[in-house]
Order: sequence, then structure tokens, then C-alpha cells
Amino acid sequence: MHKEELVLLHLTLFHMKRFFEEAGIANGHFRLYEELGVQPVHIHKSKAEHKKAILTLCKGISDIFKETPPEEVLRNPKIRELLEIIAPQG
Repeated sequence: MHKEELVLLHLTLFHMKRFFEEAGIANGHFRLYEELGVQPVHIHKSKAEHKKAILTLCKGISDIFKETPPEEVLRNPKIRELLEIIAPQG
């Protein structure tokens, strides 16, 4: 993957992280990501650093779904609001 593609993926996952935090679902799931100190806007960071950030974000998202049943995540008002924007139901 090219660095630009990695940064775009990093940015997408970063937005997911923020959304989970705003929805009140993330409770320390992204602590390791925060400790890395690598954000999508840090384009001067290496590909390896962005890859590590991506994997750390994926772990945080995965941990959310390990601890919270998908049905419960979908009942969250913020999540429902986003889903309605992305895929309106009629």
C-alpha cells in the first residue's frame, strides 16, 4: 500500500474512533492509540508508524465489538443517526 493510501485508511479509522467516543461507547479502548502519538494529519510520520496506528485503531474497534453485542451498539442513538445518514431506511 502506498503511504497516501495508508494515511487515508488511518483517517477513516480515526473518524470511526471519534464517532464511537462521541456515542459514549469507547471506554479506554483507544488508550494505546493515543499513546502512539501518531494521527492521520502527521504525514511526516513513516509508513510503519501509520501502519501501527491503523492496527491499534482496529484493535480498539474490535475490542468494542467483543465487549458490546452488535445489537446493543445499533441501539445507540448516535450510531442509529449515523446509519440513517449512510443508509436511509426508506
